Amino acid sequence: MRNSLFLWSGTMVLIVSSVLVAHTPPPLKIGQKAAIEELTQPITGEGPVVPVIANLQKQLAKQPDDQRTIHQLGRFLIAEARLSQNEALYQKSELCGQLLEKLNPKNPDALLLRGHSLLAMHQFHDAEHIGRKLLKQRQEMQDHALLGDALMEQGMLEESLPVYQAMIDAKPCLPSYSRVAHVRWLRGDIEGAIDMAEQAAACGSYRDPEPLAWVTTRLAFYQWQLGDMEAALQTARRAQELVPDYAHAQLVEGRVALAKKKYPAAIERLQKAAQRMPLPEVQWALADALQAAGRIEEARAVSADLEKHGAARDPRSFSIYLITRGVRKEEALTLAKNELTSRKDVHSWDALAWAQHASGAHAAALVSARKAQTEGTRDARLFLHSARIAHSAGQTDLAAHCMAEAQQLKHQLLPSELTLLDAAANATTALAE
Repeated sequence: MRNSLFLWSGTMVLIVSSVLVAHTPPPLKIGQKAAIEELTQPITGEGPVVPVIANLQKQLAKQPDDQRTIHQLGRFLIAEARLSQNEALYQKSELCGQLLEKLNPKNPDALLLRGHSLLAMHQFHDAEHIGRKLLKQRQEMQDHALLGDALMEQGMLEESLPVYQAMIDAKPCLPSYSRVAHVRWLRGDIEGAIDMAEQAAACGSYRDPEPLAWVTTRLAFYQWQLGDMEAALQTARRAQELVPDYAHAQLVEGRVALAKKKYPAAIERLQKAAQRMPLPEVQWALADALQAAGRIEEARAVSADLEKHGAARDPRSFSIYLITRGVRKEEALTLAKNELTSRKDVHSWDALAWAQHASGAHAAALVSARKAQTEGTRDARLFLHSARIAHSAGQTDLAAHCMAEAQQLKHQLLPSELTLLDAAANATTALAE
């Protein structure tokens, strides 16, 4: 029986274009010997995957033509990159794919490995090309998943739906259910996302704990977004039983504590998350928690590190942070514009709208904010930004609607954003009067 999991989404696009994009990801630029030398350089870290990588590197040094070893090394490099947030490992995993492709140009696993690596490095156009090329060779679940992810990240959500449907028809499993959960969340169906995430977790295996911890954390995230704090906390703790000190789960725990104004607990969780995953979103939450707890100097230190490295670590979130803080507005606008060249989802449109609003381009900001609202994503930050933008553009009804939505979801906002929410609520009320 067909798993028609997108019926809730309304009318679907029936066909995904099979025309390949003109650009092809570049082949191996260095010789095989140099590639092997690069891939056998020791990986630092203390995670559970690091010893496995070390053993595979030893095998590769002895047998540089062993395609199975190269493929396994690439997969474990991706796994470690996800755990440690070490972006350089994605480059190494992509190099594994290039090397495999050089040794055997017809090996679909080489293409898939490259595709996943490129996707993680936000090279979505190249990943889309590889996904389409793979689907011309075969029709496996992971090939549909790669193409669907590349399309979704480029803002082509409607076009990704039939690809994801084919994915789940090919193999209902943790990766396919988790992607459907994400699409449902993007479309504002948080309850549906929770249902799919639960099904994804039920398909997981304790023998492969990281993917199970990831989808369990996503379930906790959806529960937190819905406002079910206790369920989110329990689910996040379950994820850390699978992978101890799992940064993504610690972030959810920290956000739950922050929403409850339990600042010491929030600081403890967020500090641990930031140590392993020093992304702008994590450091921003930590700085806000420290500020709220009166630990001003520590908050300044975290903010200083964030403002030094944020643009490189996650330009989109950093752009939103800068505008919310009211600093470096021109840089924030540039970052948002650059992000939109490759990643045209609702959050990228929101970042651009927020930066345009800060620069005084209210009409342009309103257009971008409307694009950020097209999928119906139930995210308080999107509503807060839209309320402020609509107010500046004189759109009374839209400002009031977005403000009401933001107020309903305010548990999702950081303390610094709650300050903006209060100011926006007062301004919206004054405009209505």
